[in-house]
Amino acid sequence: MKGIVWFRSDLRIDDNPALNAALSNCDEVLAIYIFSQSQWEIHNESNIKQEFLFKNLTELKGSLEDLNIPLIAINADSYKTLPQDLSSFAVEQKIEHVFCNNEFGFNEAVRDQNSKELLKKNNIQFSSFNDQVIYDPGFLKTGQGKPFSVFTPFKRRWVEHFEINFLEFESPSKKLKNNSTIQSNLSALKFVKTHSANIDLWPAGESAAQEKLKNFLQSKAQFYNESRNSPILDGTSRISPYLALGILSPKRCILEGLKLNNFEFTSGNKGICKWIDEIVWREFYRNIMHSFAKVSKNQPFQDYTNSIQWRFSSEELEAFHAGKTGFPIVDAGIRQMLAEGWMHNRLRMVVAMFFTKNMLHDWRLGEKFFMQHLIDGDFSSNNGGWQWSSSTGTDSAPYFRIFNPITQSQNFDPNGEFIKKFIPELKDVPVAQIHQPKDDLFSSADYPSPILDLKESRLRAIQAFKDAREVSGI
Repeated sequence: MKGIVWFRSDLRIDDNPALNAALSNCDEVLAIYIFSQSQWEIHNESNIKQEFLFKNLTELKGSLEDLNIPLIAINADSYKTLPQDLSSFAVEQKIEHVFCNNEFGFNEAVRDQNSKELLKKNNIQFSSFNDQVIYDPGFLKTGQGKPFSVFTPFKRRWVEHFEINFLEFESPSKKLKNNSTIQSNLSALKFVKTHSANIDLWPAGESAAQEKLKNFLQSKAQFYNESRNSPILDGTSRISPYLALGILSPKRCILEGLKLNNFEFTSGNKGICKWIDEIVWREFYRNIMHSFAKVSKNQPFQDYTNSIQWRFSSEELEAFHAGKTGFPIVDAGIRQMLAEGWMHNRLRMVVAMFFTKNMLHDWRLGEKFFMQHLIDGDFSSNNGGWQWSSSTGTDSAPYFRIFNPITQSQNFDPNGEFIKKFIPELKDVPVAQIHQPKDDLFSSADYPSPILDLKESRLRAIQAFKDAREVSGI
């Protein structure tokens, strides 16, 4: 049998169920990656993530060639034309079976269903697998048989049903005979660099990803519970870009974490337990996307928040995008993202809440801005995070809970080290003053005055939510 492995967000050999199924069932296998520049831009995927994608495809090409599997790149106009592109290639190559791993999101589901139907018309089988989640999407339900919308009970049920054999997987050991007449070709993929972030922070390939995971688990994981909130300590794993493109699998992460914690989820080392929690959060948000299609359609999870009267100020938005709001911890977080293509998770929450509550700007504008600059842009996690911070989403912060960026700065960057790293114009400001924005404090440092008053903006946000609840009869 001749088959295709259709790679998407699973650019790896290790723990790849679609690849393993193809190797088990086929005598000859081709690998394809179908890229659509227009779809990439419609989904607000960043330029640095695109560069990272292409670098990792080059690494994947070498790994697949070791198995005598060529990797062919195909350009598509959009998700609408992609099923026909796939089907035409499969017919041309006399393919009998297409294997892939599932992606999440409304557009992706429609694309895959259309692909399956078109392939069926040509007598080509289509098999898909779940590689981003432990359980089939929608399998875990509440006692009332409904999808979970709160993380803690979801995690509890996740652990209750868990069996260690869920993490069983094999890396491919079968090498196919070299009888393919088609050669690997990634030259169809063209990249124009427009970002200025330092991509050298993110070495490409499975080996680099696994090395990052190994180093984190051996030297940082046990302290993760204490260090994860400090942006200057670099106490997080920084593997999110590799998870976003599937260069590492969640199963591999959970398994390696459990090995260090006597296979315990809720006891043992608190740092490892908390880190595994973060992996499960990804699965939770994917289940939300599966069960509540509206979050894939630019809609809030909490319906009443459709009535919120969001503000819009082009001047404030411009200051925010440049990291010049006059609030150092907010600006440092934004500038880290612009410089590295990545932002510390604590700061993502601080920045998002400042944007949606203090600025009272629509969370969708912030969600888009993050996706357009993050190397680890992941729709379900980014959407879930922004909706949590804006109190529009599932399991979200209460609308009256509004982070004070000054307090957050004092708590998590007490010596101002992170601020001074990314805002060098403040390097000479005394630590006692660096968190507190005042009109006259930074006048000699070429740093802007605050764009808003924290107290007034907090009251404004609370009133906006109260008004929306009243309109909705809550």
